[in-house]
Order: sequence, then structure tokens, then C-alpha cells
Amino acid sequence: MRRIGLEAAVFARSTFLQYVALFQWATIRGYIAYKILLPVTQILFFVELGVYATGRQNALYFALGNALQLTANAGIFGVIATVANERQYGTLPLLLASPANRLVTFMSRAIVNVIDGIATVLIGLAITVVLFGLDLHQANLPLLGLCVVVISLTTAGLGLMFGSIGLVMRDAIIIANIVYYLLLIVCGINFPVSRLPGVLQLVAYSLPLTRGVEAAREAAAGASLGHVSGLIGGELLIGLLWAMGGYVLFRALESWARRGGLQEAY
Repeated sequence: MRRIGLEAAVFARSTFLQYVALFQWATIRGYIAYKILLPVTQILFFVELGVYATGRQNALYFALGNALQLTANAGIFGVIATVANERQYGTLPLLLASPANRLVTFMSRAIVNVIDGIATVLIGLAITVVLFGLDLHQANLPLLGLCVVVISLTTAGLGLMFGSIGLVMRDAIIIANIVYYLLLIVCGINFPVSRLPGVLQLVAYSLPLTRGVEAAREAAAGASLGHVSGLIGGELLIGLLWAMGGYVLFRALESWARRGGLQEAY
């Protein structure tokens, strides 16, 4: 029991320090501007593009999908940058030399970005309500909130997988761009996954966000938890598998970085 308490303390301390590292330098004005400008520009662009292609009646479909996809900004860019920045700023050798539990340290890197991702989606949904009149009167709001939390967790799990590459790759942010836009294309954000070729449908359902967005759309239409429990369970499983795969890759690349001196090279 004492061991669990110590690990929990390490997790909490690591999470707090991660918050300080990510956000302490930023001004409140800058953070708010970033959290408003990104959702507005992405949602407006894809809604107007979608309306031009398919008609005004589908505006809410595009608006809701892109509001939900914004969680990937924190889950992918935030988590990948977190791991890569340890190397860039010269703190990676200290992290790898510490006696702290690697799994606890690894997972704590994602928590701040999960919270940030939830905040980003809420702002995106608020913008959608104001600009496009998204009607949530019939929505199952607690279930919609649960879907937002779930997709924030699962996209962070994917970010941990690719963030591990930052241990040995200088410009890991390139990976973040590729993954972010891959999710935007194949995960049912702007069109149903069923319209993709068969191979890409397999890719879509092997990634986080796909089932979570589908469940959130159902929740916005008033569905019950029982109706979307399979989607939410599948989303959590996919996110866990990506996070565990990321941890295994992290440990493998940790050894490689030590042997090759990459932990101190940038």
C-alpha cells in the first residue's frame, strides 16, 4: 500500500511539473488566443468547404466533427512535443537517470495534455453552438461529456506512441503533423468512415477518435449509454493498446538512445 502511495505521489509531482513546463511560460492572453483562433479557423474552413460541396443542410455534421477532432491537437502535438522537448532542452539524461517508475513517469506526461484537450473540445463545441446553432437540447450531455473525455485520453495514448520517437528523432513534430492530419482524413470527421476504401476503413478503426466521434454524434442526437457502450469500450481499448505500445517503444528507444549518445544530442 505504501508503494502505491509513493508511486501516486511521483505521478502527481510529475504531472504538476509537466504543467509548469508546458504552460508556465505562456501568458493567459496568448493561451486564450490560441485556444480560440485554432478552433474558429479549423471549424470555419471545413464547414464552409463541406457546405460548398454538399449543401447547407450538412453544416452541423462538419462543425461537430471538427470540434471533436480538436482534442488531437493536445493529444498528438502536445504529447509528442512533451517527450521531444526533454531531449531538446537537455533534461532527457536526468529523466532517464532518475529512479522513478518508468511507466508512472511515461503516463504522467500525457495527463496535462488530456485536460488541455478536453478544454479545447469544449471551446470548439461552444463556438459551434454560437456560430452554427448546434442544437443540444435533445443531446445526452453527460454522455457527450464522457465521449469528450474518452477521446482526449485515447488520442493522448496515440501521442505517447509517436512521442517516444522523439527520444531519437530531432524533428518529431513532423510526425505530429502527419498523425494529426491522418486522423482528420480517416476518422469520420468530415465524412462517414463507410465512404473510405476497405483498407482505409481498417486503418480508421485501428486508430483512436473514430469510434469516439461516432459515439459523440450519437450522444448529440440523444442516444443512451447502452446504445454506444460498444463504441466507447472499443475506443478505450484502442487507446490503451496504443499507449502500451508507446511504453514498450519508449523503453526500447531509451536503451538505444543511451548506447548511441542520442539522449544528449540535438
